[in-house]
Amino acid sequence: MWYKRYGWPKNPFEVKCSKEVIGLEKEKQKLLDYVNSGDACIILGDSGVGKTSLMKWLEKSLLRYKMNYINSEEMNEYYSLKKHVKKGWVRKSVLLLDEAHLCDEDIRKEIKLLWDANVVKSVVIAQMPSNLNEYSESLRKRIGPRVVKLGRLDLEKAKALIDFRTKGNNPFDDKSLKLLVEEAEYNPRKLLENCELVCMELKSQELNEDNIKRVLQKKEIVELEDLEKPKEVELPSNLTPIDSELLKGFAPMQKKIINILYENNRTIYQIAQVLNSSEGSVGKQVSMLTESGVVYIANPRRPKVYGLSENFKKELV
Repeated sequence: MWYKRYGWPKNPFEVKCSKEVIGLEKEKQKLLDYVNSGDACIILGDSGVGKTSLMKWLEKSLLRYKMNYINSEEMNEYYSLKKHVKKGWVRKSVLLLDEAHLCDEDIRKEIKLLWDANVVKSVVIAQMPSNLNEYSESLRKRIGPRVVKLGRLDLEKAKALIDFRTKGNNPFDDKSLKLLVEEAEYNPRKLLENCELVCMELKSQELNEDNIKRVLQKKEIVELEDLEKPKEVELPSNLTPIDSELLKGFAPMQKKIINILYENNRTIYQIAQVLNSSEGSVGKQVSMLTESGVVYIANPRRPKVYGLSENFKKELV
């Protein structure tokens, strides 16, 4: 295997979530303090900056609590936090909710209910950056200033990360590492992907700025050449398509969802089945359509049923 020629027993740049978090000592201490104090807090950061790794580290570090790690990507529309998070009698329960920006309003309400009922000692939420307006005012007040923001990776943290991953056998000089970090747009996950690619393509004695640039440029060309237009999803033949001129400005999937709901009200699961897509992807688009007033909740009981708003239907006539 390629990594053996560098003297590594395994691939040190695997992008799998790691419970070992490097270079976030202040953030880790804040989270420990928040949980031990029984607070609610939130971790904000873009994809690949280490939110999940930080949550997993926290789960491993606080074994005296009953840690309930839940990834919102794995929820379906029937999911209920109350069924999965129970009060700990010997060890107090802590809720770790990852990818929380994918949660619906019911899940966000359940967070507050679990907190108010003293089912959980502390709540840690991790999600993409937002203004948090989707949460209730009372929960936002409980979170208050307890916001941990994960930003870009600087050179010092990048070096610490690669040193740790390679067990001190870092093959990159400072200039090469700076190039790799810049090409990764200061994102930890992208940096690891770039390091893996470069080390697979080059021998240790070939690791210099010019060769690394060549490998990364080749990668960009291949990505452009391999870029394929997503396969069009065929709508059922019994649907009467809406005139495309009336749906200008909507994203392709949104247009398909509007066509489906024009015929009949449906749940997220039913729409996803028709489109042969994930519930998460459909849910995001339905949420956007709901916020814009195109879609409304026809039945608020879970699983929620969605339909086209009457005002929007009038615009289609």
